[in-house]
Amino acid sequence: MIRITVITNYSNAQNTFPSTGSVGIGTTTPNTSSLLDMISTTKGMLAPRMTKAQRDAISTPATGLLIYQTNSTPGFYYYDGTKWLAVTSKSKGWLLTGNSAIDPAINFIGTTDLQPLKFRVNNITAGELNPVNGNTAFGMNTLLLNTTGYSNVAIGTNALHSNVIRHNIVAIGDSALFNNDNGAPLFFYATANTAIGSKALYSNTSGYDNTATGFQALYSNTTGQSNTGNGYQSLYSNTTGGHNTANGISALYSNTTAGDNTATGYKALYFNVTGISNTANGSLALEFNTGNYNTATGSNALMSNTTGNNNTANGYNALSYNTTGHDNTANGYHSLYLNTSGNFNTAFGESALYSNTTASDNTATGYSALAYSTGYGNTATGNFALASNTTGSYNTAIGLQADVSTPGSIGNSTAIGYFSYVSASNQVRIGNTNVTSIGGQVDWTFTSDSRVKKNIKANVPGLTFINKLQPVTFNFDLNAMDKIVQRPAIKMSNGKIRETTPQEIVSRKEKEQIVYTGFIAQDVEKAAKELNYDFSGVDAAKNDKDLYGLRYAEFVVPLVKAVQELSAKNDEKDIKMSDLQIQIDELKVQVQSLLKGNIEHVSQNAITLSSASLEQNTPNPFNESTEIQYALPSKFFSAQIIISDQAGKIVRQNNISTQGKGVLKLDAGSLSAGTYNYSLIVDGTTIDTKKMVILKY
Repeated sequence: MIRITVITNYSNAQNTFPSTGSVGIGTTTPNTSSLLDMISTTKGMLAPRMTKAQRDAISTPATGLLIYQTNSTPGFYYYDGTKWLAVTSKSKGWLLTGNSAIDPAINFIGTTDLQPLKFRVNNITAGELNPVNGNTAFGMNTLLLNTTGYSNVAIGTNALHSNVIRHNIVAIGDSALFNNDNGAPLFFYATANTAIGSKALYSNTSGYDNTATGFQALYSNTTGQSNTGNGYQSLYSNTTGGHNTANGISALYSNTTAGDNTATGYKALYFNVTGISNTANGSLALEFNTGNYNTATGSNALMSNTTGNNNTANGYNALSYNTTGHDNTANGYHSLYLNTSGNFNTAFGESALYSNTTASDNTATGYSALAYSTGYGNTATGNFALASNTTGSYNTAIGLQADVSTPGSIGNSTAIGYFSYVSASNQVRIGNTNVTSIGGQVDWTFTSDSRVKKNIKANVPGLTFINKLQPVTFNFDLNAMDKIVQRPAIKMSNGKIRETTPQEIVSRKEKEQIVYTGFIAQDVEKAAKELNYDFSGVDAAKNDKDLYGLRYAEFVVPLVKAVQELSAKNDEKDIKMSDLQIQIDELKVQVQSLLKGNIEHVSQNAITLSSASLEQNTPNPFNESTEIQYALPSKFFSAQIIISDQAGKIVRQNNISTQGKGVLKLDAGSLSAGTYNYSLIVDGTTIDTKKMVILKY
């Protein structure tokens, strides 16, 4: 039985409970820690029920006072010391061990008003989702100092740690963009940066439009803008350089202030510091570069370049050792591999210009073209073209395996055609030993300008030289030719020696069956030496691996001289025959006179011929035309004025028929400059002979 002592005080109208101890309702042993312990399984505790107006009318409500409000959002309300608050029902909380049977439409972690959701660990800022400024941060001290910066994303410890007012920045990784906005003076700087990776863009202060992905990518960047670094320590040392792109581990690692570079691959442009506008694609491409305007594509391409400019290398190890060489182009595996300081070289093809080091102005197109050359100014087009050349310069080879027969210093020679070769300097060879015909639409032109010739001498032998020549027919022995030339063997890419193809074997046999007409070069050389004649038609062998040759066009000159000599002899015979004819004519006249028995006529004819005369030509000397005056008797059978040179050769004969005085006009256009004799002959008798001189200006 419960005993309750009620002390009534009518003046206060209050019920007073003991000041000490506990009161139990439904129990005789109330809990000692409670003031009132009520126990029941069939009844509850009923709080005071009132309207909102009645609640608000309570004078000086005590903190913690509880009532049940019957209108205006009914429910339990309590007074917190300053205002009445509703006691709302609570849903099941999120469990650390997992949750089930949730409704995503109503169950979530976050806020239902325009307030940020913030995270803390050990009361230290650890993240934020801010609907007002659009910032997203997750990690210890992320966006720690941010006040007005907006639209930023920071994920990772200390990511965007010092950012204050900058915006549109993405930082993902430990200390990514740690110093961004640290003392940056202008508002629009240090914006639009993206950093993903531990300490990516760590030192950035006012640089903008940068993207760094990877551990310490763009680590040292402070004010550089528009850079992209993708990979471990890519663009690590960059501080103020702009518009650089680095893709790969340590790509553009050492770059500090240079701009407009592109590096793709492990350590591509690794040591570049000040070089600008370079492009490197491939592992170690342009690794040591500090030059400008270089392009390297392929592992180790331009790997050693330091200050060389305007180089282009495409292919593994292309221009790998180039240091200071400039304006080189290498396309192909190992092309221009050993070049260090050579300039203006162009190599297209695997191992093209492989061994070139310091030489310049070479062009090689084709597999192993100029592969072992260190000479200058060579041009090789075709697989293995000039592959045997080592130190020779200014050579040109066009065609598969067009080459030099000796690997020494052959220079200024040209080989055109498949397997063509030169065996000495200053040679031009077209086609190989299997070629049977070389031609064109016009004759070959040889320079023959008097303005560029000196020591001119008319000492070419004619008939004496031609008569010593021995024309023969012959076949070529190509095996003997190969033994003399000893052309270096060509190694293929697999290391094997190139073998003669079946087609070449057939071509060689066909070539050896052809019967040629010509001379033996050694015989021609011997004939010329016997006459002390330095004949340019013999192309003598320059070394023990070279072959004799003949320039058949050169034979025209001694042949012309021989024809001239024969012509002179014929002219001499013609003069003698003309003299004989005159004598015959004179005898004929005399015989006719004798036959007629007209001795007086003969005497009279002599008297008549005495009236014939020949005058000196005027003007004399002359260069255009002159006049020769003469007189003929009243009766004669024939008359001529004959002009001959100093050797007695008749160069012109003019028949005249006018009786009495006459004039012969002579044009000098068809005669050469010199002194000539002219004679008047009447009826076979020479009346007179005089000299005239022709000048040519």
